[in-house]
Amino acid sequence: MYNRKKTKLCRKFGERLFPEVKVSDNKLATPPGVHGTQKRRKNLSEYGMQLKEKQKMKIVYGMKETQFRNVYNKALSSSESTPVELLNLLERRLDNIVYRSQMALTREQARQLILHGHILVNGKKVTISSYSVQSGDVVEFKDVKSKLVLERKEYLKTLDVNGWLNLDKNSGKVKVQGNPNIEEISKQFNISLVVQFYSR
Repeated sequence: MYNRKKTKLCRKFGERLFPEVKVSDNKLATPPGVHGTQKRRKNLSEYGMQLKEKQKMKIVYGMKETQFRNVYNKALSSSESTPVELLNLLERRLDNIVYRSQMALTREQARQLILHGHILVNGKKVTISSYSVQSGDVVEFKDVKSKLVLERKEYLKTLDVNGWLNLDKNSGKVKVQGNPNIEEISKQFNISLVVQFYSR
């Protein structure tokens, strides 16, 4: 997804959805389009708010409707709280792990790296972005001569990534330990609205 499109989405939702995109407060306050400055944001109905929150979450994680609904249905069938399990499943996707650990600049770039076979999980090549990474798994770059991979490996040496994702700067390996910080991640979304949308 190009930055221009991401900027438009940020303005549409009135929020900074993508950390890598710089949007001024003035632009963020107005909807996109030629007449954006003349528009007022409408007061949404209950359904409208639910739909907006679901769309926002789907866009941030870069998923299509069918994929997102399948993840929701899996969370719903879990013995855990649906909102917590939904975020847990989304955060444990391989493309998200690669992005969160800063092995990639964006989730789109993470998916590209995975699709091209540049990512290993426990020493084995995985080319499925939705692959669910578990505690104890180790994610790393395959030893290739890709310019992008070499740049990212060098960049990782300058970072300190700790928490549920632990980076070994020397080897470039990221170990998944424990669970995502759901409380911190949930600040970006109103998960209850998403659950309400699918519960209609």
